[in-house]
Amino acid sequence: MKSMSSNHKKSDFAVDALKNESARQRWELFHRAIAHAKESNNAALLDADTHNADAEDGGPLLSVIR
Repeated sequence: MKSMSSNHKKSDFAVDALKNESARQRWELFHRAIAHAKESNNAALLDADTHNADAEDGGPLLSVIR
């Protein structure tokens, strides 16, 4: 017959393992989201630079009138 404390320790270990895995998955998702945001931001900056270069070739879009 198993003691109550033995069953409790096994249960605690299983819960701790699930908590650790859940935390690991959250951190992994967080880091993937940050990497995606950086990649998306870099792509947007590159796209903006491309559009700015096109606009410069076509002449000024705005002019100051005094």
